[in-house]
Amino acid sequence: MFIAQRILGYAALLLGLYMALFGALIEGAAIAAAGFVLVSLAELVRLQQGMYHLALGLPLKNEQIHKILRRTPPVKVTSTTLSIHPFNETEYPLLKLQGESYLRVKAFIPYIEQSETEYRFTFPDSALVLLICDPRYSQGSRLFQYNDQVFVKLSALPLSVQKEGDKLRVEIAASKP
Repeated sequence: MFIAQRILGYAALLLGLYMALFGALIEGAAIAAAGFVLVSLAELVRLQQGMYHLALGLPLKNEQIHKILRRTPPVKVTSTTLSIHPFNETEYPLLKLQGESYLRVKAFIPYIEQSETEYRFTFPDSALVLLICDPRYSQGSRLFQYNDQVFVKLSALPLSVQKEGDKLRVEIAASKP
C-alpha cells in the first residue's frame, strides 16, 4: 500500500511541476502539493510502523534486523583468557537489540558443541551453558538465527564484556563463591 501511495505521490508531484511549468501554475502547484503530501505521509507511516511493531512486543522482522546490522559498525573482539575464532581482534558486528548486546557465536567456536538447534557453551572454569537457537529474533532471545548467522546474547554467557572504542574485550567472568 505504501509503495502505491509513494508512486502515486511522485507521479502527482511530477505532473504538477509539469503543469506549473507550462502555464497552469495554480492547478500544477495544487497537484504538486498533493503529491508531496502523499509521499510524506507514506514515509511517516512506514517509520511509525516499525515503532508500533516494537511497542506491541512483536519480534523484529528480518528486514528490521538487516537494517540494524547494516548500520552497526564491526568491533574487534579481543580476549586474554579466551581463544577468539579465527584469531584475536577479528571483527564482528555487535548488535544492540532492545537493550541487549548480541555477538555472532562464530567468535566462540572453540567452546561450542552444536547438535541441531542445541548449543552447548563450555568455557574454561565455568559451568556449562545450554542454549536453544530460536529460528528468528524475539524479545528476550538468548540465541537466534538470522539468515545463515547465529547470534548469542552476551549476558547469557559466563563472560565479562567491556566495550573500549572499536574493541570489545571479552573475558571469562570471575567465579562467584
